[in-house]
Amino acid sequence: MDLYHHRFGGIHLVVIDGIADLIRSANDETESIAIVDELYRLAGIYNTCILCVLHFVPNGIKLRGHIGSELQRKAAAILSIEKDNNPTLSVVKALKVRDGSPLDVPMMLFGWDKEKDMHIYRGEKSHEDKEKRKITELNLIAKEVFRSHERLSYNELTNLIMQTVDVKDRTAKSYISYMKSNEIISQDANNIYYIKM
Repeated sequence: MDLYHHRFGGIHLVVIDGIADLIRSANDETESIAIVDELYRLAGIYNTCILCVLHFVPNGIKLRGHIGSELQRKAAAILSIEKDNNPTLSVVKALKVRDGSPLDVPMMLFGWDKEKDMHIYRGEKSHEDKEKRKITELNLIAKEVFRSHERLSYNELTNLIMQTVDVKDRTAKSYISYMKSNEIISQDANNIYYIKM
């Protein structure tokens, strides 16, 4: 590692394909905290990016187990790679960004190029696809947030969105505004509480 570090000016990227394989169980809280803290420490020491691959739980909002929760808290960004409607393409979506809303980040397309023998960038999804994604994902967030609540105050809803998808206050409030304008949520007759439509 030291030879590489001196020859090429540093470690530019570390990829761990299967971060959960480094611990006994993805649900072991102590090991999950320890491995993520160690990766965070190493990223700081070597001034590099450490990319970890982990699968989602079936609902697609949260990462799997305690290891996923720790990564979600500490990660600077979370990207999702999924199959596109076009089977020759994969779509990369931002699920978390340090500042702002991941739903405002363009969805990038990649596909295999036989001549170059590698995946290459194939452009971005359309604005309409981006809006569909926003509505779909905000519906999922609303469903998760209202799962155990019939109605929520503005502050309660803001805090639950922040906790559920790890966004800042400003972004959570913009989600509420977007959900309301797209009839995902509404206010009760007294305009005090929010309810899921």
